[in-house]
Amino acid sequence: MEFRFDPEHLELQRTVRRFLTEVSPEARMRADAETAEGWDSGTWRRLCAELELTALAVPERYGGHGFGLTELGIAFAEAGASLLCAPLLSTSLAARAILESGDEEAAGERLPGLAAGTVTGTLAAHEPGRGWDDPLTRAVRTEAGWTVTGHKNWVLDGHTAGLFVVSAATDLGPALFLVDGAAPGLRAAPVDTVDPTRKAAALELSAVPATPLGAAGAALRRTLDAGLVLLAAEQTGLARRCLDMAGEYARQREQFGRPIGMFQAVKHKLANVLLEVEAATSAMMYALWAADHQPAELPAAAAIAASTCAEAALLAAGENIQVHGGMGVTWEHPAHLYLKRATTSRLLLGDPQQHLERLAVHIGLGGLAAPDGTSPHPERQEDAWQDGWKAKSPS
Repeated sequence: MEFRFDPEHLELQRTVRRFLTEVSPEARMRADAETAEGWDSGTWRRLCAELELTALAVPERYGGHGFGLTELGIAFAEAGASLLCAPLLSTSLAARAILESGDEEAAGERLPGLAAGTVTGTLAAHEPGRGWDDPLTRAVRTEAGWTVTGHKNWVLDGHTAGLFVVSAATDLGPALFLVDGAAPGLRAAPVDTVDPTRKAAALELSAVPATPLGAAGAALRRTLDAGLVLLAAEQTGLARRCLDMAGEYARQREQFGRPIGMFQAVKHKLANVLLEVEAATSAMMYALWAADHQPAELPAAAAIAASTCAEAALLAAGENIQVHGGMGVTWEHPAHLYLKRATTSRLLLGDPQQHLERLAVHIGLGGLAAPDGTSPHPERQEDAWQDGWKAKSPS
């Protein structure tokens, strides 16, 4: 079976690339990354109004365009290549969670705003010392309605989101709840991260009013799988951009009277990166196809893509710096920003080892993961997050 994009997909790819080149050049990206919000509202409005990316994978009856993750993934690949500073991933996760819940009332009420970009949303699922789908946060039903109490960390764009999809434990099992950004008892505090181009926050929820989103079930896991696929697309775009940067520099930079790309050591680096980028592209395209056409294959495809694309992005970003030499580690060159995005994205929604463990269980090989896909050693993930995310960016 051969996977390749249709002509319409390639035109979408070119359109998004041209648009991001105009509205999010390196200077704009750096300026946005240094703001408290982490993104520019004007750029976001244009992204939503002109390209309508937030509406791509939302059904038409909810104000979207009715496409699938394939089309949205193409946009994410271009966003990764440009290091777009925008709440695109966070809002897409929130919209996907609402769709996966099967809650028609919530979808009709919330999705139009998310699709139009007038409301930004995010998924609040990760907790200190826990996995992404094993919440300690507790939801309690009272006479006045549901309330949620607990802590969440690494909530993408949580300090600016207008809508939160929060995972919480109930008597019937883990469930999802909608929480308004201005709800009483909710406190969102930005956290310092190594990646200045993507902001995150920690949430404290103290008896916060919440609305149940569908019934308790597997909606969170399906949402995370969709998120892994979109993140894989972003990582693939980042990896290919780093390879292009390194190749271009290797053709231009001369040493001993010839381009450094003619030296075997540099050739080997670029060849290794090319192999990994091509593997990542194949894994990403298969996962996008599975999400739209074979949902039963998505858990395995998402795990494969998440692991493959995360490692390819980290390798490409690291070798890009190596090829550039001393210039690659300067603040003025963007290579370090790509490495920081690749490093943090590698740990977002789980690390590659966890994805492989979950894949092993899914295909019947056993492994270290629990049957529900969570790790029996969540402290390993927390340690990784502490190392990868808590380091402050250089000023």
